[in-house]
This record gives sequence, structure tokens and C-alpha cells, in this order.
Amino acid sequence: MPWTFDKSRMEVVGQLTNSEQETFDIFQNAIQSDGLHPAQAAARAGDTNYKRLLGDQFQIRLSQSSRATFLVLDDGGGNGRVEMLQLAGHT
Repeated sequence: MPWTFDKSRMEVVGQLTNSEQETFDIFQNAIQSDGLHPAQAAARAGDTNYKRLLGDQFQIRLSQSSRATFLVLDDGGGNGRVEMLQLAGHT
């Protein structure tokens, strides 16, 4: 499978609304089930403003006030791993 999704180290800050949870689920499932690159998964989830923060750290917008922050660890051969860092809150 090209891309995998790991949320074992994820910190959840607050609760997600139903809409935020739905956006996150679409993003997560696109990676976990369909093996998509996180940029493609973010596009599938809608207007998430996928962007690099620093180094391998990226984020998507779940709502005006909530973000998902994660590492994108690309092996350079079309495969990689997304490691979730923080869910909800604003980084």
C-alpha cells in the first residue's frame, strides 16, 4: 500500500464538531483505505488548506478554528506514512 496512516502518538485537543469529524474521517480514510498521498486526501476532504508548517510537518484545516497537524514521511518512491501529531485546536 502506497501510504499508511498512524495516529498512535496523536494528541486530541478538545472535541470535534460533527462537520470537523467528517472532514477528518474523509482525510484519514483516503490515506488509510485508498493509499492516497496526504495532499490528495486533503483535496478529497474539501477546502482544507493543506500546507507545510516546518520540515516534514503539515496541517489541514478542519474548520475556522480547528486543525489537524501531522508528519508526512515520504520514502521518495511513491510510498510513505502520515503520523498524526495533533487533532483539534489551532496550531
